[in-house]
Amino acid sequence: MKIEIKERKLTEGKRALYLEYYETGFRKRENLHLYLLPDDAVGAAKHNRLTYNKAMEIRAERILTPPVLEKENAKSEEQDNGLTWLQWCDDYIKWSVDCGNCKKMIGHKNVVRKRIATYLRRVDKKDILLKDVSKNEICGLFDYMRNKYRNKRQIKTNGGRLADYSLLLFEETVKAIFNKAMREGLVKFNPVHSLNKLERFHAPDKHREYLTPEELTRFLAVEAECENERTVQLAFGLSSMTALRLGDMQHLRWCDIKMIDGVPTISIIQRKTKRPAIIPLNEMAQSLLPPQTDDNPESLVFHLVKKSDNVSKYVRRLKEKAGIEKDLTYHCSSHSKFFYLLNISELSILKNVTANDLETSYILFLSQLCNIQRTL
Repeated sequence: MKIEIKERKLTEGKRALYLEYYETGFRKRENLHLYLLPDDAVGAAKHNRLTYNKAMEIRAERILTPPVLEKENAKSEEQDNGLTWLQWCDDYIKWSVDCGNCKKMIGHKNVVRKRIATYLRRVDKKDILLKDVSKNEICGLFDYMRNKYRNKRQIKTNGGRLADYSLLLFEETVKAIFNKAMREGLVKFNPVHSLNKLERFHAPDKHREYLTPEELTRFLAVEAECENERTVQLAFGLSSMTALRLGDMQHLRWCDIKMIDGVPTISIIQRKTKRPAIIPLNEMAQSLLPPQTDDNPESLVFHLVKKSDNVSKYVRRLKEKAGIEKDLTYHCSSHSKFFYLLNISELSILKNVTANDLETSYILFLSQLCNIQRTL
């Protein structure tokens, strides 16, 4: 029997260790619940060495007392014949937790499982076996999500219908559930792949908008009606100066703004890309910082509302008052021409904040520069 220590990449640079057994066509994995830190983390070398040594000890024990794969596989196959779709969803979620999926992703997968269960109850197929799920069940589920399901918490937005991107994410998750079942040998094919183009969900063809300097000036000149609206207005303006995303602005602290060569500079690790961003602030960007209300450097710079939908609601109110007819969201602030005009002194800055490689950043910079020259 061949027994090897394998690694699985997790979020935030961590790696999980597991054992893989192989003998005469049978393969099995054992999760060791041991995790390696990123190589550049503090104390990673010592921690990873001790962790790997522990994995070697477990491997040595398994070599002395190896599992009987054929018998276990036969027993597992017998059990899997009675595995329902919902039971496999539960197993898939547990596996995702072991893989180190973030809380938000685990929450999303639980929601997908809940909606599958709701649909199966409607069609009286709650106990359908995983191996019996066919194209018909997937088509019915997708039709239910597209035409009948309504999110009660968003009933005022488009009647509670899910957005195209939400439906697309739902499909990708269902597809991943069956891909995992195929890898485990529980099903012979993925029924999602049987659907034709019309039966699947698609991302809308949406033109990406950006703000001109004149439009941003009008946006910032609007008189806000409440404190939350003013906070969103200032944060949106600073994002336009720096191209930082909403998640970065929601977690920006006063200690992240440092004096470098006499210039106030935002120095953070971006939450989405995990890459550093060091962005000097010009006078206009500095004017968008709210007054610091205390001496605690860990205090948030912008006390924004938590939900991104509510942030977008304030953005839409402000843009309507400013007479801007574009389909504007907070994300558009990172496409403002102000950013390309005022802050790109080095191409490396653009590369860091846009999460692109250097070649793509260069193309992006040139295309934006051409647009600026034509419109200014």
